[in-house]
Amino acid sequence: MRRSILYLIRLALLVAVAIWLVRNPGEIRVDWLGWRLETSFALFAVVTAGLIWLGAIGVRMLANALGSPWAAMRRRSDQRREAGFRALTLGLAAVAAGDAEEARRQAREADRLLRDPTLTRLLSAQAAALNGDTAAAAKYFAALRDNDDTRFLGLVGLLRQAIGRDDEARALELAEEAHALRPDAPLVATTRLYGRARAKRWFDAQVALYDAVKRRIVPEDEGLRHRAAILTERAREDDAAGRVAEALDHAGKARESVPGFVPAITLEAALLGRTGKARRGQRLIEDAWARVAHPALAAAYRGLAEDAGNPIERFKRLHALAGRAPDAPESRLTIAEAALEAELWGEARVQLEALSGAELTARACRLRARLEESEHGDSLAARHWLERATTAPADPAWTCGTCGAVAPDWSAVCGHCGAFDTVVWAPPPRVSLLTEDEISAPEAQIVELSAARTLDHVNSVPDTPRTAPGAAG
Repeated sequence: MRRSILYLIRLALLVAVAIWLVRNPGEIRVDWLGWRLETSFALFAVVTAGLIWLGAIGVRMLANALGSPWAAMRRRSDQRREAGFRALTLGLAAVAAGDAEEARRQAREADRLLRDPTLTRLLSAQAAALNGDTAAAAKYFAALRDNDDTRFLGLVGLLRQAIGRDDEARALELAEEAHALRPDAPLVATTRLYGRARAKRWFDAQVALYDAVKRRIVPEDEGLRHRAAILTERAREDDAAGRVAEALDHAGKARESVPGFVPAITLEAALLGRTGKARRGQRLIEDAWARVAHPALAAAYRGLAEDAGNPIERFKRLHALAGRAPDAPESRLTIAEAALEAELWGEARVQLEALSGAELTARACRLRARLEESEHGDSLAARHWLERATTAPADPAWTCGTCGAVAPDWSAVCGHCGAFDTVVWAPPPRVSLLTEDEISAPEAQIVELSAARTLDHVNSVPDTPRTAPGAAG
């Protein structure tokens, strides 16, 4: 519609000009070198316009004739570049699909067609990495790193290689450099955080954690848990250096970050006890017991008792503490242990006999054996309970959620695999033992049988845990 209106407007203008020229023909006379030309102005205008139009067509045809070789070369160059970008795209798709051979082939094709290393280095690096040629991949990533436009891509490639070969120091160095370029990159931010934590640079790790949470790379709830772990380690560090006030401050903030966080609670209580505030430390443990009954809390509570040498008084205090969560298995075990020390056999038996099923763990069986031997001198019954302890459910222990390693004390970094904030109070992993008949059974039947025949992987948690801080699972 719009084009039709414009066409009609142009036609109307042309007709108006033609009519005006007819009504006003005018005359033109030209004398030149003895020649005289006389004609009307309208005819002169029409002829001049026609000559100009023909001249323009001639000039265009001449330009096309002279420029055709260059145009052909440009078309060929454009086709070559288009094919190169297509090979580049297919190569990146092959990398995403994990097709190493196709990625390498497309990388060679893209490099041949584009002849621009800045465009093909990333694909070449990824193809080399997929083919297991780490040296070539490192060379390409280093070249990307040296270019201002691709520096971040090169750093990330080198960072992934460092992580793959467990070179923590190099990975942290590259993460720091990449973070200066793009602080919002999740891989860079988390590597920076966990690298600093594994290096036990607790203050720096706390700074990195704050930055990651602010940028929403680390969820807020996970950030609070990490904060509690870091602050607890900072409190330990301050305590070792004799900075008790700073240690108390950090332990208190860790406890506030995650209510019921046992490592912070036990450390703060111990620090309060050493500064003459044992009663305040006891109240701290009493308040926490209702939330999480934990043997480390009981051990710390015993350490704060002024009459620790009197078994009867110790039993009364621990019984009152356990009364804040009377039905918790740990409360019954704590009372039973204190009763055995005070030779209150009946109370110990009442608490232990109340445990059944999964609550009757290896620790409970060992306490039952100790009761039978101490009260009645029944070695046969004691032996029965000790044998039962070998197949009973495992007691919770400080277990790494990443590698399954068990440690005697909690720490923010797993001493086996180096993972950060993965040590929790939980039953250790279990392993399956297969008989010869099960080994010869079909695969599906093996899975079913092995699931029914499990044995504790670790069953050696002591009856009385060490008094170092612990974490709630």
